[in-house]
Amino acid sequence: MSQPAQTLGRRSIYLIPTREGLWFGAIVFVLLLAAVNYGNGLAYAITFLLAAFATLSSAIGQRNLLGLVIHEGLPRPAFAGSPVGFRVILANPTDTRRFGVTLSAQKGPSVTVDLAPREQRTIEIPWATLRRGTVPAPTMRVSSRYPFGLLRAFSRRIVLEDPAIAYPNPVPYATLPTGRASNASDNEAAGAGPEGGGDFAGLADFRLGENPRHIHWKAVAAGKGFLVKRFAGLADREIWLTVDPARGAEEELRRLCRQALDAEKGGYRYGLALGENRIPAATGNAHLERCLKTLALHGE
Repeated sequence: MSQPAQTLGRRSIYLIPTREGLWFGAIVFVLLLAAVNYGNGLAYAITFLLAAFATLSSAIGQRNLLGLVIHEGLPRPAFAGSPVGFRVILANPTDTRRFGVTLSAQKGPSVTVDLAPREQRTIEIPWATLRRGTVPAPTMRVSSRYPFGLLRAFSRRIVLEDPAIAYPNPVPYATLPTGRASNASDNEAAGAGPEGGGDFAGLADFRLGENPRHIHWKAVAAGKGFLVKRFAGLADREIWLTVDPARGAEEELRRLCRQALDAEKGGYRYGLALGENRIPAATGNAHLERCLKTLALHGE
C-alpha cells in the first residue's frame, strides 16, 4: 500500500552550491581580497552586492520547494524488456508558481516540470527491466536549481513502497487452445451452426488467435479484407490456458502470456491453470491483469 503524503518543510530541504555556484563564490572572494587590499569602495560595493545576490538565491530556491506535497502513485506495469513506470504525484497547494522542479531516481533518469498555482501533476519515472517479476521501487528526490542555478535545493530521500510488475515478454504468436462450452445451452448452440460454431451472427474483423476456419474467404477474394464469421454462443465458450510440461518454464510463461492477450482481444472467456494457481474463466481488463500478474510472479 502506498505511504501517506509527504509535505516538504524547512527541515527536509537542503542546499548545496552547484559548480557554477562554486565559481561564483570564488569570484566574490577574489573581489573581497581586492577590495581589502586596495581599500576601493566600489570593489566593496560590488562584492557585497554579489553576496546579497547569492543569499537571495538561496532563500528563493528553498521557497520554490517549500510546502510541496508528494504522493506515491500506483506504478505502471510493463512487459519484460520494456520500462515500467514509477509514479509520483506532486501537488502545489499554494498560490505561488513553482519553476524547474525536478524529480529524479537514484542512479536513474529525471523529469523536470513547472507547477502552476494549485496544480497537481503525476510524474512518471521510466525504469528499465530485463526479466519478469517484481521490480523494486527506486529512491527518489525532489530538487531545483531555480532561480539562478548557483545553488541546488533538494529534499530528503523519498522511499517508494509499491514495487512494479514486469510481465513475461509474450511470444510473437501462439495458437489458442480449443474452447469448450461453458453450459448446456451453449453446448446446443455450439453444435447447431456450421463447423460447430452456433447460429450465424454476422461478420467481424479477423483478430490474432481466432480459428482460421472461420475466415470468410469470399470477402477476402472480393478485397474486403480478412473477415471472420461470428456464431451465437461463442461469447460464452471457455478457453483454459495450461502449461505444457515438455517445454521450458520461461518459454511456457511467455506462451501463456500471448494466449491470454489474444483470448482477451478475441472476446473469449478464459481461465488460467498454473501449478497451484487456478484462476476461474472470465473476461475483462481486470481479469487479464490478474492472469498476467500471476504469470509474472510465478516461482517468486
